[in-house]
Amino acid sequence: MTHTMTWGTRLPMPDTNASDMMGGPIGLALPRYDNFPYPESVGCAWLSSGRAALECLLRNMPRPQRVLVPRYVCDTILQPIERLGLPVHCYATDSRLAPHPPPDATSGDLLLLVNYFGLTGDAVRAAALRHPGPVVVDATTALYSPPQPGLPTFYSPRKFAGLSDGGVACAPFPLQLPAAEDVSAPRATCLLQQLEAGTCAAAPAFDAAETDLCHSFLRMSPLTRRLLSSIDWEAAARRRLENYAILHRELAHINRLQLPDAPAAAPMCYPLVCGIPGLRDDLIDAGIALPLYWPEVITATTPDQPENDLARTLLPLPLDQRYTPADMRRLLSLILS
Repeated sequence: MTHTMTWGTRLPMPDTNASDMMGGPIGLALPRYDNFPYPESVGCAWLSSGRAALECLLRNMPRPQRVLVPRYVCDTILQPIERLGLPVHCYATDSRLAPHPPPDATSGDLLLLVNYFGLTGDAVRAAALRHPGPVVVDATTALYSPPQPGLPTFYSPRKFAGLSDGGVACAPFPLQLPAAEDVSAPRATCLLQQLEAGTCAAAPAFDAAETDLCHSFLRMSPLTRRLLSSIDWEAAARRRLENYAILHRELAHINRLQLPDAPAAAPMCYPLVCGIPGLRDDLIDAGIALPLYWPEVITATTPDQPENDLARTLLPLPLDQRYTPADMRRLLSLILS
């Protein structure tokens, strides 16, 4: 005899959250590591996106005269700044990813500094010390770089693991949070599609999830909180550092960027700028995803500006926790052969 269980009207619906109910349908089996680097606190807020995290910091700081933003940065960073009606002034980044804020910056200017890929923390620290006014650090590509003393910093963990949204704001002062909470389930279908059909097939869903984040200023959703706790962030960091060491040992001599031999924190990728003709196309043809960081910079700058060259030539080689040393050796063979 076959027994069919039917849920719905027969399922009691208490006022408590469904996760507090005993019995009922069994959901995803997710492990708990609970080792995310930035636990919630009075000065650490979990929000719906990196942009929301920046907006949270700006809302909790004195209103600046201007926000100084590097030209070499994703233009989505401007969304929360413009939403708050703050004037923006763009400044230069040199060909080695070092910031060059305007010399006329005053104590009324808020300086936004970017820790690129988790590898330019020293340049951020030096620029912050020179600036006479407030500083905010964009660490959306530098998840494992902890906030430097006294510097408000924001993160985007979804760039480092399988998350559809989420951002973190860390500050040396209490943070007031938005009243409403995000809902991630519709957005998170991109992760399920990627698992079932592959990255290329899920690309439209990832694009849609990205678009959906544009105007959200919300607390992090319960789903993203649960996924965040199910990732072994420490093991991921170890693998990233191991893979970085393999790539840097063989590529440092051709890389125009001066990168550290042993980074202080696990990086997002291995940024390679070299003069090998057609290398990007060759790697893409071999199945290596190499996004442009950032295509809008190309149209917003002139060909003689270093940011334009970086946007066109920087190759963000993947080295994340999905890949083994054997994968790194294959990648090296494609580059150096």
